[in-house]
Amino acid sequence: MHSFYPSLSLRDRLLLIALLILTGAVYWPGLSGFFVFDDFGNLVDNAAFKPEALHAHFWAALWSSDSGPTDRPLSMLSFALQGWFTGLAPWPLKLVNLLIHLVNGVLIFMLSHAVIKFVWCETGRAHQSTRWLISPNTLALLVTAAWLLTPMQLTAVLYIIQRMESLSSFFVLVGLLLYWQGRMRLLDGKKGGWWRILVGLVGCTGLAVFAKETGVMLPVYAFLLEWVLLRGRTEDGFSIRLLGLFILVLFLPGVLGVLYTLPSAINGTAYAGRPFDLAQRLWTEGRVLIDYLHWIGAPTPYALSLYHDDILPSTGWFAPWTTAASWAFIVVLITAAIWLKNRAPLFALGVLWFFAGHALVSTYIPLELAYEHRNYLPSWGVYIALFGLIFAWVPKSVERRDILRTLTLSGMLALISLYAGSTALRAKTWGDPFRLAFFEATTHPESVRANYDLARILLTAATNASSPSYQMGMKQMEKTASLPGAGIQPVQGLIFMAAKFHQPIASKWWTQLQTRIKTQPISSAGIASLYKLIDCGINGTCSYSAEDKTALERSLNLAVSLHPDDASLLTLSANFEANIAHDYSAAYALMQGAVTRDPKYFAYWQNLVTLQVAGGQLSEAKVGIERMTELNAKGIHNAAIAAAKQALAKKGGQ
Repeated sequence: MHSFYPSLSLRDRLLLIALLILTGAVYWPGLSGFFVFDDFGNLVDNAAFKPEALHAHFWAALWSSDSGPTDRPLSMLSFALQGWFTGLAPWPLKLVNLLIHLVNGVLIFMLSHAVIKFVWCETGRAHQSTRWLISPNTLALLVTAAWLLTPMQLTAVLYIIQRMESLSSFFVLVGLLLYWQGRMRLLDGKKGGWWRILVGLVGCTGLAVFAKETGVMLPVYAFLLEWVLLRGRTEDGFSIRLLGLFILVLFLPGVLGVLYTLPSAINGTAYAGRPFDLAQRLWTEGRVLIDYLHWIGAPTPYALSLYHDDILPSTGWFAPWTTAASWAFIVVLITAAIWLKNRAPLFALGVLWFFAGHALVSTYIPLELAYEHRNYLPSWGVYIALFGLIFAWVPKSVERRDILRTLTLSGMLALISLYAGSTALRAKTWGDPFRLAFFEATTHPESVRANYDLARILLTAATNASSPSYQMGMKQMEKTASLPGAGIQPVQGLIFMAAKFHQPIASKWWTQLQTRIKTQPISSAGIASLYKLIDCGINGTCSYSAEDKTALERSLNLAVSLHPDDASLLTLSANFEANIAHDYSAAYALMQGAVTRDPKYFAYWQNLVTLQVAGGQLSEAKVGIERMTELNAKGIHNAAIAAAKQALAKKGGQ
């Protein structure tokens, strides 16, 4: 009989509860922190999460994220529900993230126990438990403790928007446990195995993907469990149905996904907004993966960070030389895992699990180079491999075995204690926005984002141009703008803050802005920065002189001339012409260009209709509203369409 549910003694149950309490205590100081980085774009500055909008059009918030192809509605639903009851206060949002992490810890324990107990039984040692240094229950507890308490998990908990990662991982773990339970029933010849397998692989994958696209890796993880441990066996022998199932849920979708995403990566269009190309990303990811292994297994306080934009891309196998060395080490690890699959299955599973977990986010997809939260589930593989290898080797001598057990168990407990202490210190840093910004900028002095955050926090605290906070903030922002790889954002920060506090805007800043528009790819952050310069001029926050307005217009025209097919830039320029330069005809022509280049984007049609109504082009506006209605399949733009119809009616349109 293959037991699925762990058989735990009272001691083991109490230890698991104590571990969860310890994890909560370690993270507790970090709950008092504030929003960071992508939290602002997805939640704080998201119009759908404003209290009046959320209560009037709740379901619109579910589809208000532009993150990934699915918009991640399940994650956004969780934020919307909290927003409905508690607003966007960061403390409750972080608390729910912590609770999800604790629940995931229980699921990790169940998966660890199931895998370890299966290996223990299948190696014929069920009647000789002393042949392992520790029991499967204890080993599962150690793996779970390391996974819960490692400082690498912190950004998946205290970085609010990364609930997307932990929530997706929750569905992945539930799916894997359902799959494992179904497989145990097939091995024992019991009924009900196949529906559990199908719900786990198909249903939970769908739920995980709608929380975050990394949930698509669930069938990959299940395949590793099958290939390394279960090997297609049932009570009746090898099951060809399992092979067919993985062809349907893994192989065919994987091939289609590659065929859909790879061409744009190869021809370079997917990398248009990145400061590196496909080859440079692939070279660099070898170094990044080795960094991940280091940070997971032996993290150092100064290595871990919210931002890793100070990692320079590799430009060749030996530029730097660690590129080739890293990829060589990865090949050795994967080869060793495959070679030891039968003799050290936990090591093999763990190594393959880690690298499979990065098959989506650390290969050709044009994502940023490194983020710690990408290791939330892959890091389990590191601990199952490391602890499984350490505790599975046993000397023949009973005396030596007892000594080795004491030494290794003490060493692993010391390591986990170090994890807990490091995470507690890091959580305390995250509990204060200024402390976090100062720590990140001082430990990662070449990180543009870390330095920008420190400058932003200093400037946010400024009340006038003579305050020390303003002076320090502007100096910090100038330092950020001078860093290698600095883009539009820090220059925009200098212009914005000077205009906000009625200070002269240095002409060199406009020159820097135009130089970076000319020499660097236009990223989404750069476009957002240009939008802020326009918006603050419209709402009266910034006081622009005539020369400044001319310089801003010149900057926008330069961006459009270099990227004539970028609909978002055309929209920005149209916004400037309509609301600052008050040139209606120029604004209208630009918005027509935007909808021509991206006719399926609702906001562009909304802007065009606004201009048409304002300019008295009522018949054209009516056609535009019809197009807006066609693009409102999810019903999330009902309020915008109603407002457009009302504006049209006031002008005498039908």
